[in-house]
Amino acid sequence: MSRRLSRAAGAVALSCAALLAVPATAAADPAPVSDPLSQAVATLQGQGDSTALAAAEAISNSRTEVADPVDANPLAALETANRILTDAGITPFFYPTAAINCSATPGAPLGIVPGVAGGAAGPWPNLSIPTLPPLNAVEAGETMFAFVPAGIIDDSGDKAGMQVAWFNVNTLQGGFAEMGGATSELVDAILDNLDVLPVVKELARGPITEALAALPSAGARAVPVETGSGTVLAAVFGNVTHNTADGAKTCFFFPTVGLVNVA
Repeated sequence: MSRRLSRAAGAVALSCAALLAVPATAAADPAPVSDPLSQAVATLQGQGDSTALAAAEAISNSRTEVADPVDANPLAALETANRILTDAGITPFFYPTAAINCSATPGAPLGIVPGVAGGAAGPWPNLSIPTLPPLNAVEAGETMFAFVPAGIIDDSGDKAGMQVAWFNVNTLQGGFAEMGGATSELVDAILDNLDVLPVVKELARGPITEALAALPSAGARAVPVETGSGTVLAAVFGNVTHNTADGAKTCFFFPTVGLVNVA
């Protein structure tokens, strides 16, 4: 699929998902971010920047109630996923997300798999490894977006499907970015920013990967984005394909929206 078609499909998926709600008994209120975003959309409509406008409209259309599962097991799993983000210095989005009929383990009501997304402004994560300068996956003016589901056990065959729509309300720039496996995305981004000889980069790959061992090996996704400095709104959504006892299963995670202040 071409990048243009992927962006269009993402916008359509977000718009459709905004009309749906995950069945549950509790839901979070949408974040009060409509004023600056609505003003930006109105401005862009007169400028002809189709990519930024599509991203801004996709985020605006995503601000819907996404349920917070109330069963004890999904809630405990949700807390674990949320803690993974916060322990890594990533600010969680306004509310969690979920996929229905997705769990690889028995007992989850409706097969619900909860998930959380978040963002971290650069410089991040400032890893410290002996003999090397501070290591960052994103620098100033950049944002690392991450997604962590709880209940995905084996997705080793396919890391594609999740994406982020982002929009900088200060610069009126925006777009879409495809997420990949969290560990590989972070390691590659850190090595790209490391100003050393290629042979040293390869020697550093192992220690950097070990330093990121707290991230789940399955399900977690991430992508670095040159968002520019300012207030960045984002929506994370899409599919995760994983292996279950019934075979490979592709699950759609409803959009979750957040905000990152980028220096």
